[in-house]
Amino acid sequence: MDLEKLIQERSAVLTYPAKKVFLEPGMILDGVYYVVSGRTCHYMMSLDGTEKILYTLAAGWFYGETPCSLSEPTGLYSKTEVKTTLYKLPIQEYEYLMDTNKLFRETILYSYSRKMLILRHEIENLTFNSCKDRLKRLFCSVADTSRLIEGAWYGMNVSYTQYELSTIVGGARVTVSKLISELCAEGFIRMLNHKLQINAGKYRKYVERMEAARL
Repeated sequence: MDLEKLIQERSAVLTYPAKKVFLEPGMILDGVYYVVSGRTCHYMMSLDGTEKILYTLAAGWFYGETPCSLSEPTGLYSKTEVKTTLYKLPIQEYEYLMDTNKLFRETILYSYSRKMLILRHEIENLTFNSCKDRLKRLFCSVADTSRLIEGAWYGMNVSYTQYELSTIVGGARVTVSKLISELCAEGFIRMLNHKLQINAGKYRKYVERMEAARL
């Protein structure tokens, strides 16, 4: 890929193991990060230790462009979810490419825009939807619709612990545990070999309802 080669030539390569916190609030960033492989999680933490995940980023995403552009410290924790390789593009190179390379500039603007949409949907989700509905939306967003299991179920592209689910949807862990049991009883999801699966028919109906609500 032309863009990735362009970034690689000007970057330092960083490889982190899973669950490595590589940025914390207050740190001054001297470069922009590009996810080559793996997955990163970016979250806030309250004084009592409660976490709220804003987004997770997979290969092809940038991170750090906002604090670098504003010359401000990051306000988030950034942690790898799995073994992850990053390119760290120095701020001078970042600014140079923004000024001179159309492909790079458009990709950065796309990254900005996608994150803005994620945050807008998150505000909408927290404001208007119940915790149960937020769980449904999350499960639908990570459903692997490329193949059916036993003719009626979809697996999930991402596995979450109950703690991770609680931080994403903004509910207590005990509440999330109870709601998962309810969704299993309703046939919306099931647990098989310690992995969640979503009912294909109920997935389609739920997605259709969400799309109709946007019109």
